[in-house]
Amino acid sequence: MRDENESPVPCFLAGDHRANEQLGLTAMHTLWFREHNRLATELRALNPHWDGDTLYHEARKIVGAQMQHITYTHWLPKVLGEAGMKVLGEYKGYDPNVNAGILNAFATAAFRFGHTLINPILYRLNETFQPVRQGHVPLHKAFFSPFRITQEGGIDPLLRGLFGVPGKMRVPSELLNMELTEKLFSMAHSVSLDLAAINIQRGRDHGIPPYNDFRVFCNLTSSQEFEDLRNEIQNLEIREKLRSLYGTTKNIDLFPALMVEDLVPGTRVGPTLMCLLATQFRRLRDGDRFWYGNPGVFTPAQVTQIRQTSLARIICDNSDHVQQLQRDVFRVAPYPQGMVSCEEIPAVDLRMWQDCCEDCRTRGQFNALSQRFRSKRSPGFSYPEENPSKNNPAAPRNEEPSHSRSSQEGLESFVAHLEKTVLSLRKQVSALEGQLRWQQRRAGEYRWGKKTGETRRKR
Repeated sequence: MRDENESPVPCFLAGDHRANEQLGLTAMHTLWFREHNRLATELRALNPHWDGDTLYHEARKIVGAQMQHITYTHWLPKVLGEAGMKVLGEYKGYDPNVNAGILNAFATAAFRFGHTLINPILYRLNETFQPVRQGHVPLHKAFFSPFRITQEGGIDPLLRGLFGVPGKMRVPSELLNMELTEKLFSMAHSVSLDLAAINIQRGRDHGIPPYNDFRVFCNLTSSQEFEDLRNEIQNLEIREKLRSLYGTTKNIDLFPALMVEDLVPGTRVGPTLMCLLATQFRRLRDGDRFWYGNPGVFTPAQVTQIRQTSLARIICDNSDHVQQLQRDVFRVAPYPQGMVSCEEIPAVDLRMWQDCCEDCRTRGQFNALSQRFRSKRSPGFSYPEENPSKNNPAAPRNEEPSHSRSSQEGLESFVAHLEKTVLSLRKQVSALEGQLRWQQRRAGEYRWGKKTGETRRKR
C-alpha cells in the first residue's frame, strides 16, 4: 500500500494498518492512544493498589465513554441538525431488544458520506496558525507516509490544520475531490484508484438494495419515474445524469444517490441519508449495555465528569504543544479572536474514580469527610474476576505501605482544595447577599416613592 523506497520509517503499529492510511487519521489515532495512556497513568497515581489489568480496562472504559459523549453530543447534532436529532430521539436506557450491530447499508454506503467532506490538501499550521516551513501536503502524498509525522513536526501541525481549517463544502458539482477520484494511492500503485467507484462497487459486492428500497424504508415515496425524485433531488441536470446512467429509478445505486440528495435545512445530509444515520446511531446507543449513560455503568459522579469531556480537551491533554484552540473544535473559529487557552477548557476530574480507601481490604476506614466527597466504585470493578484484593498480599502491620502514604497525601490535598472551594463559595454568597440588599433597598425606595406620589395626588 506504500512506497517502501520513499522512506525507511515504518508505519505506526495499531490494530489495523489503515491507521496509517493518511496523516490526519494517524494523528487522531495517536491522540487517542496517548489519552488512554494518560488516563492509565493518572488512575495508577490515584489507586496504587490497582493491578495492570484493572488500570487497562478502566482507562479503556473511560476512553470509550469519552468517544460516545463527543460523538453524540458535539459532532452528531451538527451533521443531523435538529430534525435528525428528533429522529434519533432521547436516550431512555438500554433496550435488550435492539440489535446494536452495524447495518450493511451504513458501512458500505451511508457513512461514507464523510468522503465528500475531505479537503484535497492536508493543512499544517504552526502556533500562530500559519503554514509550517515544510508547507501543506497534497492528499495523495499523505497516504501511508508516517515519516511526515516523525520528521516534519509531529502531530500538532496536522491537528491545527484539522480544527483550524473548514472541511470541504459538499456540493453536487464535486462530491469527492480529485485527489480521491484521480490520485488515490498513486504513490503506491502504478494506476491510481477512484474512491467513489470503489464505494459503488463495494455496495454491489455486498448486495446492497437500490436507493429506491431505502426511500421506502425511510417513509419517503417510492419513485417510479425520475420526476418522482424532484423533492429530494431538485437539480434537473443531476436527475438527467441518473437517467442516462441507470435507465430506471429501480437501478440507482445507494451511495451516489445519497450523495446527490438535497440537504435538509439545518443539516449536512439529505433525507434518506439522515434516516439511515439516525437509525444506526440510535441502535448503537440503545442496544449497548455498556453505554456510558446507562445506569450502573458509571456512578452519577463519574457520568457528570465524562460530560465535561470534549475533543478540545483531548487535544490539549495529548498534543505536543497545542496551547490555543476553539472550545468547540467542530466549528471553525478565527485566530486569535475565536481561540481560548487550554486552561479554560473543562477537564475530567479523575478523583471520581478513586477508591474510598487505600486498599480494597480496608474499605470504609477513611473518615466521614472522605466518604462524603469521594465516589465509591463497585468492589468488582469492571471485571469481577480481576479484583486486585485477590492478587495483592496483605502488607505487614508494622509497616505503612507506600500506597497508604500516597493516599494520605491525596486526602490532604483534597481537603486543602475543599477548603479553597468553601472559601470561594463564601465570597460568592457574600456578594449575592450584597446584591440582594441593594435590590431590596431599591424596591423599598420605589414603594416609598409610589406611596408619596399617591398621597400627593389625593391632596
